[in-house]
Amino acid sequence: MTQSVIESLLTQKIGLDANSIGCNNIQRAIERRMADCAIANITTYLEHLQKSSEEWQALIESIIVPETWFFREQEAFAFLKNYIQSEWFPSQPGRVLRVLSVPCSTGEEAYSIAMSLLEAGLSSTKVQIDAVDISKHCLRVAQRAIYNKNSFRGSNLCFQERYFQTTETGYQLCEQVKSMVNFIHDNLAATSFLAGIQPYDVVFCRNLLIYFDSATKHRTIKVLEKLLTPGGLLSVGHAEAGLLLNTKFIPVRYPGAFAYRKPAVSPFSLQFSSKTVSKNHRASDQEKPIPDKPSSQVTVNIETQNLVKDSQANFLETAKTIADQGKLDEANQLCQNYLSQNPDCAEAYVLLGQVQQAMGQDEHAAQSFRKAIYLQPLHQEALIHLALLRENQGDVDSATLLWRRIQRMQKKV
Repeated sequence: MTQSVIESLLTQKIGLDANSIGCNNIQRAIERRMADCAIANITTYLEHLQKSSEEWQALIESIIVPETWFFREQEAFAFLKNYIQSEWFPSQPGRVLRVLSVPCSTGEEAYSIAMSLLEAGLSSTKVQIDAVDISKHCLRVAQRAIYNKNSFRGSNLCFQERYFQTTETGYQLCEQVKSMVNFIHDNLAATSFLAGIQPYDVVFCRNLLIYFDSATKHRTIKVLEKLLTPGGLLSVGHAEAGLLLNTKFIPVRYPGAFAYRKPAVSPFSLQFSSKTVSKNHRASDQEKPIPDKPSSQVTVNIETQNLVKDSQANFLETAKTIADQGKLDEANQLCQNYLSQNPDCAEAYVLLGQVQQAMGQDEHAAQSFRKAIYLQPLHQEALIHLALLRENQGDVDSATLLWRRIQRMQKKV
Protein backbone atom coordinates (compact mmCIF):
# COMPACT_ATOMS: atom_id res chain seq x y z
CA MET A 1 0.00 0.00 0.00
CA THR A 2 2.81 2.40 0.91
CA GLN A 3 4.56 1.75 -2.41
CA SER A 4 1.41 2.78 -4.27
CA VAL A 5 1.49 6.07 -2.38
CA ILE A 6 5.09 6.62 -3.46
CA GLU A 7 4.14 5.76 -7.05
CA SER A 8 1.33 8.35 -6.91
CA LEU A 9 3.76 10.95 -5.60
CA LEU A 10 6.18 10.11 -8.43
CA THR A 11 3.36 10.70 -10.90
CA GLN A 12 2.66 14.08 -9.32
CA LYS A 13 6.31 15.15 -9.28
CA ILE A 14 7.73 13.80 -12.55
CA GLY A 15 4.67 12.51 -14.43
CA LEU A 16 5.84 8.88 -14.23
CA ASP A 17 3.40 6.15 -15.19
CA ALA A 18 4.49 3.29 -12.93
CA ASN A 19 3.34 0.72 -15.48
CA SER A 20 5.72 2.13 -18.10
CA ILE A 21 8.77 0.83 -16.21
CA GLY A 22 7.09 -1.80 -14.05
CA CYS A 23 6.17 -1.71 -10.37
CA ASN A 24 8.91 -4.25 -9.60
CA ASN A 25 11.56 -1.84 -10.87
CA ILE A 26 10.16 0.92 -8.67
CA GLN A 27 10.12 -1.48 -5.72
CA ARG A 28 13.81 -2.31 -6.26
CA ALA A 29 14.68 1.39 -6.48
CA ILE A 30 12.85 2.06 -3.20
CA GLU A 31 14.64 -0.85 -1.53
CA ARG A 32 18.03 0.47 -2.69
CA ARG A 33 17.26 3.89 -1.25
CA MET A 34 16.00 2.39 2.01
CA ALA A 35 19.26 0.45 2.34
CA ASP A 36 21.33 3.58 1.64
CA CYS A 37 19.34 5.48 4.25
CA ALA A 38 19.54 2.58 6.75
CA ILE A 39 15.74 2.51 6.97
CA ALA A 40 14.08 -0.91 7.35
CA ASN A 41 10.41 0.10 7.26
CA ILE A 42 8.84 1.46 4.07
CA THR A 43 6.37 3.63 6.00
CA THR A 44 9.28 5.25 7.79
CA TYR A 45 10.99 5.74 4.44
CA LEU A 46 7.88 7.46 3.04
CA GLU A 47 7.92 9.88 5.97
CA HIS A 48 11.60 10.59 5.33
CA LEU A 49 10.94 11.03 1.61
CA GLN A 50 8.20 13.60 2.20
CA LYS A 51 10.50 15.68 4.41
CA SER A 52 13.62 15.64 2.24
CA SER A 53 13.99 17.17 -1.23
CA GLU A 54 17.46 15.58 -1.39
CA GLU A 55 15.96 12.11 -0.92
CA TRP A 56 13.39 12.79 -3.63
CA GLN A 57 16.21 13.61 -6.00
CA ALA A 58 18.09 10.46 -4.93
CA LEU A 59 15.01 8.28 -5.51
CA ILE A 60 14.45 9.80 -8.95
CA GLU A 61 18.11 9.15 -9.79
CA SER A 62 17.69 5.54 -8.68
CA ILE A 63 14.62 5.06 -10.89
CA ILE A 64 16.09 6.71 -13.99
CA VAL A 65 18.32 4.34 -15.94
CA PRO A 66 19.81 6.28 -18.89
CA GLU A 67 20.04 4.33 -22.13
CA THR A 68 21.52 6.46 -24.90
CA TRP A 69 24.40 6.71 -27.33
CA PHE A 70 25.74 9.06 -29.98
CA PHE A 71 23.52 9.42 -33.06
CA ARG A 72 20.88 7.08 -31.69
CA GLU A 73 18.22 6.68 -34.41
CA GLN A 74 20.54 8.47 -36.80
CA GLU A 75 17.78 9.31 -39.31
CA ALA A 76 16.70 12.16 -37.02
CA PHE A 77 20.15 13.73 -37.28
CA ALA A 78 20.32 13.17 -41.04
CA PHE A 79 17.01 15.01 -41.31
CA LEU A 80 18.29 17.86 -39.13
CA LYS A 81 21.36 18.28 -41.33
CA ASN A 82 19.21 18.18 -44.47
CA TYR A 83 16.82 20.77 -43.02
CA ILE A 84 19.64 23.18 -42.16
CA GLN A 85 21.23 22.96 -45.58
CA SER A 86 18.06 23.13 -47.67
CA GLU A 87 15.75 25.40 -45.65
CA TRP A 88 17.44 27.15 -42.73
CA PHE A 89 20.37 28.65 -44.63
CA PRO A 90 18.23 30.14 -47.44
CA SER A 91 15.49 31.51 -45.18
CA GLN A 92 17.33 32.52 -41.98
CA PRO A 93 20.62 34.19 -42.99
CA GLY A 94 22.57 35.45 -40.00
CA ARG A 95 20.16 34.18 -37.35
CA VAL A 96 21.26 32.06 -34.40
CA LEU A 97 19.64 28.62 -34.44
CA ARG A 98 18.13 27.70 -31.07
CA VAL A 99 17.80 23.98 -30.24
CA LEU A 100 16.45 22.18 -27.18
CA SER A 101 17.29 18.61 -26.17
CA VAL A 102 15.05 17.21 -23.41
CA PRO A 103 15.71 14.88 -21.73
CA CYS A 104 19.39 15.10 -22.57
CA SER A 105 20.45 12.26 -20.25
CA THR A 106 24.26 12.00 -20.25
CA GLY A 107 24.65 14.37 -23.18
CA GLU A 108 25.07 12.10 -26.20
CA GLU A 109 21.98 13.44 -27.99
CA ALA A 110 22.80 17.12 -27.43
CA TYR A 111 26.39 16.65 -28.60
CA SER A 112 25.16 14.64 -31.61
CA ILE A 113 22.98 17.62 -32.51
CA ALA A 114 25.98 19.92 -32.21
CA MET A 115 28.12 17.71 -34.46
CA SER A 116 25.30 17.45 -37.01
CA LEU A 117 24.99 21.23 -37.17
CA LEU A 118 28.72 21.65 -37.65
CA GLU A 119 28.61 19.05 -40.43
CA ALA A 120 25.72 20.97 -41.99
CA GLY A 121 27.93 24.04 -42.21
CA LEU A 122 26.72 26.12 -39.28
CA SER A 123 29.33 27.98 -37.28
CA SER A 124 29.40 27.20 -33.57
CA THR A 125 28.73 30.91 -32.94
CA LYS A 126 25.44 30.63 -34.83
CA VAL A 127 24.07 27.83 -32.66
CA GLN A 128 22.64 27.76 -29.13
CA ILE A 129 21.79 24.34 -27.74
CA ASP A 130 20.07 23.97 -24.37
CA ALA A 131 20.12 20.44 -22.94
CA VAL A 132 17.79 19.71 -20.02
CA ASP A 133 17.46 16.74 -17.70
CA ILE A 134 15.93 15.97 -14.31
CA SER A 135 18.96 13.90 -13.27
CA LYS A 136 21.80 15.88 -11.71
CA HIS A 137 24.07 12.85 -12.02
CA CYS A 138 23.42 12.60 -15.76
CA LEU A 139 24.13 16.30 -16.16
CA ARG A 140 27.48 15.95 -14.37
CA VAL A 141 28.45 13.14 -16.76
CA ALA A 142 27.33 15.25 -19.72
CA GLN A 143 29.32 18.30 -18.63
CA ARG A 144 32.41 16.15 -18.12
CA ALA A 145 32.02 14.89 -21.72
CA ILE A 146 34.20 11.79 -21.34
CA TYR A 147 32.56 8.62 -22.64
CA ASN A 148 33.21 4.89 -22.82
CA LYS A 149 32.67 2.43 -25.67
CA ASN A 150 28.99 1.95 -24.78
CA SER A 151 28.26 5.45 -26.09
CA PHE A 152 29.57 4.55 -29.55
CA ARG A 153 27.37 2.03 -31.36
CA GLY A 154 26.75 1.09 -34.95
CA SER A 155 29.13 0.90 -37.88
CA ASN A 156 29.39 4.58 -38.86
CA LEU A 157 31.76 5.99 -36.21
CA CYS A 158 33.81 8.40 -38.32
CA PHE A 159 32.71 11.23 -36.02
CA GLN A 160 34.54 9.56 -33.14
CA GLU A 161 37.94 10.13 -34.73
CA ARG A 162 36.99 13.64 -35.81
CA TYR A 163 35.64 15.01 -32.52
CA PHE A 164 37.07 12.83 -29.73
CA GLN A 165 40.48 12.25 -28.23
CA THR A 166 41.41 8.98 -26.54
CA THR A 167 42.47 9.39 -22.91
CA GLU A 168 43.17 7.07 -19.98
CA THR A 169 39.67 7.67 -18.63
CA GLY A 170 37.78 7.37 -21.91
CA TYR A 171 36.97 9.33 -25.07
CA GLN A 172 37.16 13.09 -24.43
CA LEU A 173 34.92 15.31 -26.57
CA CYS A 174 36.63 18.26 -28.24
CA GLU A 175 36.11 21.72 -26.75
CA GLN A 176 34.47 23.11 -29.90
CA VAL A 177 31.50 20.75 -29.64
CA LYS A 178 31.42 20.81 -25.85
CA SER A 179 31.15 24.61 -25.77
CA MET A 180 28.06 24.58 -28.01
CA VAL A 181 25.83 22.98 -25.36
CA ASN A 182 24.39 24.61 -22.24
CA PHE A 183 23.17 22.08 -19.65
CA ILE A 184 20.19 22.89 -17.42
CA HIS A 185 18.62 21.03 -14.50
CA ASP A 186 14.82 21.13 -14.79
CA ASN A 187 11.72 18.93 -14.77
CA LEU A 188 9.66 18.78 -17.97
CA ALA A 189 6.63 17.67 -15.97
CA ALA A 190 6.78 20.78 -13.76
CA THR A 191 4.45 23.68 -14.54
CA SER A 192 7.41 26.10 -14.30
CA PHE A 193 9.54 24.23 -16.87
CA LEU A 194 11.84 26.69 -18.67
CA ALA A 195 9.53 29.55 -17.70
CA GLY A 196 10.24 32.75 -19.59
CA ILE A 197 12.66 31.12 -22.02
CA GLN A 198 12.93 32.30 -25.61
CA PRO A 199 11.29 29.83 -28.05
CA TYR A 200 13.36 27.26 -29.94
CA ASP A 201 13.62 26.56 -33.66
CA VAL A 202 14.13 22.82 -33.10
CA VAL A 203 13.18 20.61 -30.14
CA PHE A 204 14.33 17.02 -29.63
CA CYS A 205 12.10 15.22 -27.11
CA ARG A 206 12.57 11.53 -27.79
CA ASN A 207 11.68 8.43 -25.77
CA LEU A 208 10.34 10.32 -22.76
CA LEU A 209 6.61 10.76 -23.38
CA ILE A 210 6.17 6.97 -23.34
CA TYR A 211 7.02 6.98 -19.62
CA PHE A 212 4.46 9.66 -18.67
CA ASP A 213 0.92 9.12 -17.50
CA SER A 214 -1.84 10.24 -19.88
CA ALA A 215 -2.43 13.65 -18.30
CA THR A 216 1.28 14.50 -18.30
CA LYS A 217 1.63 13.39 -21.93
CA HIS A 218 -1.07 15.80 -23.08
CA ARG A 219 0.25 18.63 -20.92
CA THR A 220 3.82 18.07 -22.11
CA ILE A 221 2.83 18.17 -25.78
CA LYS A 222 1.24 21.58 -25.16
CA VAL A 223 4.41 22.75 -23.39
CA LEU A 224 6.56 21.61 -26.31
CA GLU A 225 4.27 23.47 -28.71
CA LYS A 226 4.71 26.68 -26.70
CA LEU A 227 8.47 26.21 -26.62
CA LEU A 228 8.67 26.11 -30.43
CA THR A 229 8.76 29.08 -32.76
CA PRO A 230 6.05 29.18 -35.47
CA GLY A 231 7.16 26.69 -38.10
CA GLY A 232 9.59 25.09 -35.63
CA LEU A 233 10.45 21.39 -35.75
CA LEU A 234 9.82 18.71 -33.12
CA SER A 235 11.61 15.33 -33.15
CA VAL A 236 10.11 12.45 -31.13
CA GLY A 237 10.77 8.75 -30.74
CA HIS A 238 9.25 5.93 -32.81
CA ALA A 239 6.76 4.91 -30.15
CA GLU A 240 5.59 8.49 -29.56
CA ALA A 241 4.49 9.40 -33.09
CA GLY A 242 0.93 8.27 -32.43
CA LEU A 243 0.61 10.73 -29.53
CA LEU A 244 0.79 13.67 -31.96
CA LEU A 245 -1.97 12.49 -34.30
CA ASN A 246 -4.68 14.66 -32.74
CA THR A 247 -2.53 17.74 -32.13
CA LYS A 248 -1.74 20.83 -34.18
CA PHE A 249 1.62 19.41 -35.24
CA ILE A 250 2.05 18.56 -38.93
CA PRO A 251 4.03 15.40 -39.74
CA VAL A 252 7.10 15.82 -41.94
CA ARG A 253 7.62 13.00 -44.41
CA TYR A 254 11.23 11.95 -44.00
CA PRO A 255 12.08 8.24 -43.62
CA GLY A 256 12.76 7.22 -40.04
CA ALA A 257 12.96 10.77 -38.65
CA PHE A 258 9.56 11.05 -36.86
CA ALA A 259 9.65 14.82 -37.20
CA TYR A 260 6.76 17.25 -36.85
CA ARG A 261 6.33 20.94 -37.61
CA LYS A 262 4.45 23.51 -35.58
CA PRO A 263 2.12 25.41 -37.92
CA ALA A 264 3.31 28.87 -38.87
CA VAL A 265 -0.26 30.02 -39.53
CA SER A 266 -2.69 27.10 -39.70
CA PRO A 267 -2.28 23.34 -40.02
CA PHE A 268 -3.54 23.39 -43.62
CA SER A 269 -1.56 26.32 -45.04
CA LEU A 270 2.03 25.38 -44.25
CA GLN A 271 3.98 22.76 -46.15
CA PHE A 272 7.49 21.50 -45.56
CA SER A 273 9.94 22.63 -48.22
CA SER A 274 10.12 20.15 -51.09
CA LYS A 275 13.88 20.62 -51.07
CA THR A 276 14.14 19.22 -47.57
CA VAL A 277 13.22 15.65 -48.40
CA SER A 278 14.48 13.37 -51.10
CA LYS A 279 12.61 13.02 -54.37
CA ASN A 280 11.20 9.66 -53.29
CA HIS A 281 10.01 10.95 -49.91
CA ARG A 282 8.33 14.30 -50.62
CA ALA A 283 5.82 15.67 -48.16
CA SER A 284 2.32 15.10 -49.44
CA ASP A 285 -0.15 17.95 -49.72
CA GLN A 286 -2.49 18.25 -46.75
CA GLU A 287 -5.85 16.73 -47.60
CA LYS A 288 -9.13 18.08 -46.35
CA PRO A 289 -10.43 16.34 -43.21
CA ILE A 290 -12.76 13.44 -43.90
CA PRO A 291 -16.16 14.05 -42.24
CA ASP A 292 -17.13 11.76 -39.39
CA LYS A 293 -19.71 9.13 -40.31
CA PRO A 294 -22.91 9.27 -38.24
CA SER A 295 -23.07 5.47 -38.15
CA SER A 296 -21.14 3.60 -35.43
CA GLN A 297 -19.78 1.27 -38.13
CA VAL A 298 -16.75 2.75 -39.87
CA THR A 299 -16.89 2.80 -43.66
CA VAL A 300 -14.37 3.93 -46.23
CA ASN A 301 -15.57 6.41 -48.84
CA ILE A 302 -15.43 5.52 -52.55
CA GLU A 303 -12.80 8.15 -53.36
CA THR A 304 -10.43 6.70 -50.78
CA GLN A 305 -11.04 3.15 -52.05
CA ASN A 306 -10.10 4.22 -55.57
CA LEU A 307 -6.87 5.77 -54.29
CA VAL A 308 -6.00 2.57 -52.46
CA LYS A 309 -6.44 0.49 -55.62
CA ASP A 310 -3.81 2.50 -57.50
CA SER A 311 -0.81 0.94 -55.81
CA GLN A 312 0.68 -0.10 -52.51
CA ALA A 313 2.54 3.21 -52.30
CA ASN A 314 -0.67 5.18 -52.77
CA PHE A 315 -2.41 3.04 -50.19
CA LEU A 316 0.29 3.61 -47.58
CA GLU A 317 0.34 7.36 -48.21
CA THR A 318 -3.45 7.62 -48.10
CA ALA A 319 -3.72 5.58 -44.89
CA LYS A 320 -0.95 7.62 -43.25
CA THR A 321 -2.66 10.88 -44.20
CA ILE A 322 -5.97 9.71 -42.75
CA ALA A 323 -4.23 8.56 -39.55
CA ASP A 324 -2.40 11.90 -39.28
CA GLN A 325 -5.78 13.64 -39.46
CA GLY A 326 -6.84 11.67 -36.38
CA LYS A 327 -9.20 9.35 -38.28
CA LEU A 328 -7.78 6.28 -36.56
CA ASP A 329 -10.86 4.08 -36.98
CA GLU A 330 -10.95 4.72 -40.72
CA ALA A 331 -7.18 4.23 -41.07
CA ASN A 332 -7.53 0.95 -39.18
CA GLN A 333 -10.35 -0.18 -41.47
CA LEU A 334 -8.34 0.81 -44.55
CA CYS A 335 -5.43 -1.33 -43.42
CA GLN A 336 -7.68 -4.27 -42.61
CA ASN A 337 -9.40 -4.05 -46.00
CA TYR A 338 -6.09 -3.81 -47.84
CA LEU A 339 -4.55 -6.73 -45.96
CA SER A 340 -7.56 -8.93 -46.69
CA GLN A 341 -6.60 -8.61 -50.36
CA ASN A 342 -2.81 -8.31 -49.88
CA PRO A 343 -1.92 -10.53 -46.89
CA ASP A 344 1.81 -10.55 -47.72
CA CYS A 345 2.37 -6.78 -47.38
CA ALA A 346 4.70 -6.25 -44.42
CA GLU A 347 4.54 -2.45 -44.76
CA ALA A 348 0.77 -2.52 -44.32
CA TYR A 349 1.12 -4.58 -41.14
CA VAL A 350 3.64 -2.05 -39.76
CA LEU A 351 1.27 0.82 -40.49
CA LEU A 352 -1.64 -1.10 -38.97
CA GLY A 353 0.44 -1.70 -35.85
CA GLN A 354 1.21 2.02 -35.55
CA VAL A 355 -2.48 2.90 -35.87
CA GLN A 356 -3.48 0.23 -33.34
CA GLN A 357 -0.85 1.50 -30.90
CA ALA A 358 -2.20 5.05 -31.26
CA MET A 359 -5.66 3.64 -30.48
CA GLY A 360 -4.32 2.05 -27.28
CA GLN A 361 -4.58 -1.50 -28.65
CA ASP A 362 -1.05 -2.52 -27.70
CA GLU A 363 -1.44 -6.29 -28.02
CA HIS A 364 -3.12 -6.00 -31.41
CA ALA A 365 -0.25 -3.70 -32.43
CA ALA A 366 2.30 -6.26 -31.23
CA GLN A 367 0.59 -8.95 -33.33
CA SER A 368 0.72 -6.72 -36.41
CA PHE A 369 4.42 -5.96 -35.92
CA ARG A 370 5.12 -9.70 -35.45
CA LYS A 371 3.27 -10.49 -38.70
CA ALA A 372 5.43 -7.94 -40.52
CA ILE A 373 8.54 -9.55 -39.07
CA TYR A 374 7.30 -13.01 -40.06
CA LEU A 375 6.92 -11.79 -43.64
CA GLN A 376 10.23 -9.89 -43.59
CA PRO A 377 12.51 -11.12 -40.75
CA LEU A 378 14.92 -8.21 -41.39
CA HIS A 379 12.24 -5.49 -41.33
CA GLN A 380 14.03 -3.04 -39.05
CA GLU A 381 11.12 -0.64 -38.56
CA ALA A 382 8.82 -3.45 -37.39
CA LEU A 383 11.51 -4.74 -35.02
CA ILE A 384 12.09 -1.28 -33.56
CA HIS A 385 8.36 -0.64 -33.04
CA LEU A 386 7.95 -4.01 -31.32
CA ALA A 387 11.03 -3.46 -29.12
CA LEU A 388 9.80 -0.03 -28.01
CA LEU A 389 6.32 -1.39 -27.38
CA ARG A 390 7.70 -4.17 -25.17
CA GLU A 391 9.85 -1.62 -23.32
CA ASN A 392 6.74 0.49 -22.76
CA GLN A 393 4.93 -2.57 -21.36
CA GLY A 394 7.79 -3.34 -18.98
CA ASP A 395 8.77 -6.55 -20.79
CA VAL A 396 12.49 -5.85 -20.53
CA ASP A 397 13.63 -9.35 -21.52
CA SER A 398 11.70 -9.39 -24.80
CA ALA A 399 12.78 -5.85 -25.61
CA THR A 400 16.43 -6.68 -24.94
CA LEU A 401 16.32 -9.66 -27.30
CA LEU A 402 14.80 -7.51 -30.01
CA TRP A 403 17.37 -4.73 -29.57
CA ARG A 404 20.19 -7.29 -29.83
CA ARG A 405 18.66 -8.59 -33.04
CA ILE A 406 18.48 -5.05 -34.43
CA GLN A 407 22.10 -4.37 -33.46
CA ARG A 408 23.26 -7.55 -35.20
CA MET A 409 21.45 -6.44 -38.34
CA GLN A 410 23.04 -2.98 -38.22
CA LYS A 411 26.53 -4.45 -37.85
CA LYS A 412 26.03 -6.43 -41.05
CA VAL A 413 25.07 -3.34 -43.04
